[in-house]
Amino acid sequence: MPRRGAQRIRRLAGGEEPRAYAHEVLSGCATILVKTGHSPKSLEQAFQQICRTLAEPIRAFDPSNVPFVAGFPNVVAYWYTDPAYLDRRNQPLSLPLRARGACLARLIRRALPGQNIEPVVEALIRTGALQRRGRLYTPTDRFIAYTDLSSAHVHQLTSLVGMLSTVHHNLSCTDMRSKLLERVATNLYVPIRALPEIHRRLKREMTALLWKLDGYLRSFEVKPGSEPTTSLGLGGYVYENPLVTTARTAGKAGRPPRRAKKSRRGRKIP
Repeated sequence: MPRRGAQRIRRLAGGEEPRAYAHEVLSGCATILVKTGHSPKSLEQAFQQICRTLAEPIRAFDPSNVPFVAGFPNVVAYWYTDPAYLDRRNQPLSLPLRARGACLARLIRRALPGQNIEPVVEALIRTGALQRRGRLYTPTDRFIAYTDLSSAHVHQLTSLVGMLSTVHHNLSCTDMRSKLLERVATNLYVPIRALPEIHRRLKREMTALLWKLDGYLRSFEVKPGSEPTTSLGLGGYVYENPLVTTARTAGKAGRPPRRAKKSRRGRKIP
């Protein structure tokens, strides 16, 4: 019998024990901060002060939602890449929920084996990944924007865990060959007026790159249970320090920066 106040953790599909995401995030953050010179005692006091300012969540975290949400992008990716689900123009077919041939249920079972079909469809519609017209469903884009907050929060949590685990591993790893990919491009003097243009460009190019690399990873994909596997992912993010872009300023095109032109001889023209 679990002790009073202990949170019950359900097993995931296939009997896999859920990861302790809260402990993993806190452990990763604390380890990185201590390794960079922060006192554990000061961190403990700061964390207590921060927690005092936060309200209790409306509902408890359910770790079974993590693999559920993580499988959403695969449904869309298979839809855009499997020839059985493409028309003559290589565009995704509109699919019925169930049919003898190509249907949405088959895609969902492929990406999320063991999950009930209807809850996945409802969640994909809430996130904006799918739209329904009569009996047929179509994807809205190659990527999921996660407009549904509950799915967005789960997605952001898993992204944070992945980022922290990579930094934590690389800080503790002495063998350069065993370090994981961790690359950053930073410029300290970007004009604020250029931010809208830059963010549009970075999102466009990163989207294209991630789609290409996602296809590369899918080329290695094997049937679940056929051999030992692990989850491997990569992502891209942009940061501002200090943060300037907000919901109010992001939509403003701003005045693009004036670029210096070069003459045929390579001289800059003011």
